[in-house]
Amino acid sequence: MLKVPYGRLSEPQKLDCLNWPSWPYKPDVEFRIGYDDSGIHLEYTVDERSVRALQDTPGGEVYEDSCVEFFFRPSADDPHYYNFEWNAIGIMYLAWRTGRQDPEKAPAEVLSSVETESSLGSVPFAEKPSDGPWTLKVDIHMEAFWKGGLPFKDGKPSLRGLQAWANFYKCGDGLAVPHFVTWAPISTENPDYHRPEFFGRLEFE
Repeated sequence: MLKVPYGRLSEPQKLDCLNWPSWPYKPDVEFRIGYDDSGIHLEYTVDERSVRALQDTPGGEVYEDSCVEFFFRPSADDPHYYNFEWNAIGIMYLAWRTGRQDPEKAPAEVLSSVETESSLGSVPFAEKPSDGPWTLKVDIHMEAFWKGGLPFKDGKPSLRGLQAWANFYKCGDGLAVPHFVTWAPISTENPDYHRPEFFGRLEFE
């Protein structure tokens, strides 16, 4: 279980699960998470052999690039989860789904409610050798949870005291050396991030 602090970010958490032996490369990846009344805040730090950020369209296939992801299931009573993905320049994919099939993609106005800041800037680039760690800061405002799933307090959705489930990922399907690294372990034969039965527990303080 990971406790999510209010008003600050957590201590760094490692993504160090290599679940699939056919993909043995493991970049050095960690994240920090926190929240406040405005939403969830994340900071990823990634040190990988090479980096790529070709996708420049929100809602596109950012998982082909150097990509970090956050899958978030806010309610035990609803099998849906939010599927957040960002490439190395902060271009985002967001959907509401119950598994790999039939995602409901977020509309443009929802995508704009998530702010990103990358140490690599915002201009797309082809794969190149990495010259050191890169960071991505993400502010997921409450408006991003457009399908609901959060409890209400004082008449509005709230994260305070929420018991939720999530997993955090790093991938790069289209890189010269594809890789698939997770925070919570996944027991499947092949890489598959869309397995909420393996999500880990989050406790919002």
